[in-house]
Amino acid sequence: MVRVNTIVKKLEEFAPLEYACDWDNSGWQVKLHDDNIESVTLALSPNLDVMEQAIENKSNLLVTHHPLIFGKLNKISVGNHVGSIITNAIQNKLQIYSAHTNLDSAKGGVADVMAEMLNLKSTMPIEQVSENVGIGRIGQLQEEVKLDAFLAQLKKVLNAENLKVTNNSSKQVIKNVALCPGSGSDLVNKLKSIDIFITGDVKYHTAIDVDDIILVDAGHFETERLILPTLKDLIKPLGLSVHIAEEKLPWDVI
Repeated sequence: MVRVNTIVKKLEEFAPLEYACDWDNSGWQVKLHDDNIESVTLALSPNLDVMEQAIENKSNLLVTHHPLIFGKLNKISVGNHVGSIITNAIQNKLQIYSAHTNLDSAKGGVADVMAEMLNLKSTMPIEQVSENVGIGRIGQLQEEVKLDAFLAQLKKVLNAENLKVTNNSSKQVIKNVALCPGSGSDLVNKLKSIDIFITGDVKYHTAIDVDDIILVDAGHFETERLILPTLKDLIKPLGLSVHIAEEKLPWDVI
C-alpha cells in the first residue's frame, strides 16, 4: 500500500506543475485524503465510464491527462457532466488528479514519447516557453522516407484508423518532422524547413492555408493516449496495482 501523496509526488517530479500553461488546471481535481491505497487507474479523460472502470478496479485514485475542471465552476449538480463525476467520485471515495500541459512538455512526456515512437533524432521544442518548458518537438528521421510509407507507419504507431492529410506542397519524400500531440495546429506558422507536421484538431482554414509543409491531423485522442503506458511504468514500481482504462473516441463515424 502507498500513500496518495507519494504517488502524486512521483508524478510531479516527472511533470512539475510549474510546467503547465497559465490557462491550464493541472493538479488535483477531487482531493479527499492522503490515505494508503493499493490501486490506481489511468485514463486520458475523466468521464463516467472511466470512473466505473476505476471503481471496478477498486482504485481510490484516478489519474488523467485531461483535467476534469476548466474555468469557473458555479455549482456542483448531478444534472451536468462535471457535477455527476464529482458527486460520484466523492460517493465512491475516488480521488482525481490530472497532469495536462505539464505532462505535454515535460522531458519524457507526451511529445517526447511520440517523437521516440517515430524514431526521431536530434529533437528540440517547436517553441521554447521557458528554460524547462518546450511545446511540441522537431526532429529528423534517420534517412529520407517516402510519404506513403511514413503515413502507414504513423497509423500503426498511433493505432489510428484514419489520418487527415493536407499536402498542398506535393512533397512525396520527407525527413524533417514536427509534432505536437493534442491540439497543436496554432504552431504551424512557427515551423520552418519542415517537411511534415503531425498534430490533432486541425481547423478547416488552417488546412487550406498551409502550402509549404504536409499537415497531418492524426487525432487528439490518438496522439495523446500513448502517454498512459509511460505513466504506468512510472508509478508501478511503488508497489501499486495500476490499470489503464479502456477508452474510445467520443463520437461515432457513420
